[in-house]
Amino acid sequence: MRVSTALFSAGLAADGRPCDVSPGKDQPWCDTSKSLDERVADLVSRIPEKDVVGLFANGASGVPELNIPAYQWWSEALHGVGKSPGVTFSGKTPSATSFPQVITTASSFNTTLFRAIGSAISTEARAFNNQGHAGNTFWTPNINIYRDPRWGRGQETPGEDPVLNGEYAANFVPGMQEGEDTNYIKSSACLKHFAAYSLENYQGMDRHHFDAEVSQQDLEDTYFPAFKAGIQKGNASGLMCSYNAVNGVPSCANTGLLNGLARKEWGFDGYITSDCGAVEDVFSNHKYDPSAEHVVSDVLEAGMDSDCGSFLDKHMQDAITAGVVKKDDFDAALTNMFRVRMRLGHFDPADSQPYLKYGVDKINTQEHQELALEAARQGIVLLKNNGALPLDAGKVKKIAVIGPHGNATTTMQGNYQGVAPYLVSPAEGLGKFAEISVQHGCDVDSKDTSGIAAAADAAADADVTVLFVGIDQSQEREGHDRSNITLPGVQYELIDAVAAKAKGAVILVVLSGGAVDLSAAKGDSRIASILWAGYPGQSGGQAIAEIVFGAVNPSGKLTQTWYPTSYLTQCSFFDMNMRSNTTTGCPGRTHRFYTGPATFKFGDGMSYTTFHHEILSSVQLVRGEDVQAMLGSAQRQSVVAMVRATVSNTGKHDGSVVSMLMVKPPTQENGAPVQQLRAFKRTALKAGESRDLEFEVTAEDLSFAHPNGFLTTVAGKWVVDIEGATADIDVGSALQIV
Repeated sequence: MRVSTALFSAGLAADGRPCDVSPGKDQPWCDTSKSLDERVADLVSRIPEKDVVGLFANGASGVPELNIPAYQWWSEALHGVGKSPGVTFSGKTPSATSFPQVITTASSFNTTLFRAIGSAISTEARAFNNQGHAGNTFWTPNINIYRDPRWGRGQETPGEDPVLNGEYAANFVPGMQEGEDTNYIKSSACLKHFAAYSLENYQGMDRHHFDAEVSQQDLEDTYFPAFKAGIQKGNASGLMCSYNAVNGVPSCANTGLLNGLARKEWGFDGYITSDCGAVEDVFSNHKYDPSAEHVVSDVLEAGMDSDCGSFLDKHMQDAITAGVVKKDDFDAALTNMFRVRMRLGHFDPADSQPYLKYGVDKINTQEHQELALEAARQGIVLLKNNGALPLDAGKVKKIAVIGPHGNATTTMQGNYQGVAPYLVSPAEGLGKFAEISVQHGCDVDSKDTSGIAAAADAAADADVTVLFVGIDQSQEREGHDRSNITLPGVQYELIDAVAAKAKGAVILVVLSGGAVDLSAAKGDSRIASILWAGYPGQSGGQAIAEIVFGAVNPSGKLTQTWYPTSYLTQCSFFDMNMRSNTTTGCPGRTHRFYTGPATFKFGDGMSYTTFHHEILSSVQLVRGEDVQAMLGSAQRQSVVAMVRATVSNTGKHDGSVVSMLMVKPPTQENGAPVQQLRAFKRTALKAGESRDLEFEVTAEDLSFAHPNGFLTTVAGKWVVDIEGATADIDVGSALQIV
């Protein structure tokens, strides 16, 4: 349901803010000298029973007696204020800065960038809200693990690694929520989708019916860590329970996940919304409880607060009347929801809140435009280069821009996008550097080959050919998984024909969220260079052109493994296990557990310069008993060793380098990973410059999840690897737990 009255989105009543007018201004819940808990408790106690049910939908009704207006909880802002029921693109808010899709931004491995984008989005969100064109609760970020390349929504996530996804959440969320006024949240961020969600609709099984069977080991070290980081480090004020069940229990009815793990163990302070229609799924698709009234009780007792959908609106009153749902049950949920709304400043006088003064001049500012461009620059990944790149603008006079994405505009946004103020296509970007000849060649997914000959002829007439291929939202999106990872349509035929006739170097540029099979292009000497641009946002074409011509030195690193096509026959999409399995034949998932060949690896990414890493630390000894004791207590983040290193730019170009600290256990017994990303740093270096790096190694870094789900360590030499430079940490006399 969409709330149409613009003032309602801003938390205003027709005759003033709730605490500006009677009766609120004279009641304790409007007394800002009282504690937040006191204020919320007083407010909840004053809500008439007749108004209770209407407050539980995403399009929540108001409380007329208290001048509290209706509120739309559902606004989107994955990589910019996005299209959603709570957001209106019209009038004074026709557009919002469209940053690169998350999978592209994350490839920068730049936590400062993650936070800056969150802050910029939040600022624009407040400006939208002040026009009545958005709420203040935004359902972002998506930090699920990109466990399989077929998943249609992997593009929305930072990637396949739990540490990277956790660092994204730990920085993007404060960017969204924190600002100049420490008394209020600027915009509420909501971590989604909790938990073990990574399937849309595949071979007859959809997300509304899927029961994710996940071991305690995989939950502990793969599916939970990013959410824990988003809660404990990022202080997220929202959490979304997912459509799927986890080990037989629907996520939104899972007390162990919501009230147990998130709230009690991790300390989550915020509201929990269902994904849209997920409560209906508990009843109709998972068939968890045959009684609709009991399903209402199930989800509220589990810890869900708000129903994105209509199930509670239809059945909650009957559940209350029948005594199935008690006042304590719904008061707890109301408390969680109104606590967040008070933290957002919905009811307090406007003169005490600087965020309410944000005007539309804060939308699509020059600073935000530059930030979107810089994110694209940092996220684009150079995967192959035989020396053709960067191009020399003084020598290259004519470029053939070929392929289905040569004139891409909205495709560069990916999904969960808003209305961009402008979109710089690849052709437009390259046209600023040289004369261009544009040939479409073929569509993304079509059998029509009629344009291939003209494309090949254009390549034969140009100094250089830049060939844009890939996929789009017709291939990967919410509700739609891929059945394979090959380039669709006749794109391989286009690549071959163009490469055969091209006069000059052929540069292959891929637009996609997920991996595509480029094994042939990687090994084809006719393809000089390969760039992966992801979905690079409103300035994507400019960023691509700057990298192609060397105005920007590429520095992005892949956040996902690019498997060979054969991988899809080895690992069932329905198999949630991360470890390799000799029974099923699956060689494992992600860089942490995959034991097979990869076309491109997690962390791959080249530069126009060269870097050298050297670890200065000698072998360090750590007592295993101490590590094990820390793992079983609140001291798992205690530092047990330091790794000191230097990184040097040994080439001729200035550039930025991502230094990843990988830790490799001495054994793969008991499901220990092949390697684990434990930390990363991004450093800008001028040609010839060196910089010292220092990494703290914690007890948790020298551990892995035991099959029973707890963290353990093991005796032996743990290898620390920083971009090929290695050293040992000797864990001695470790408590052996099997």
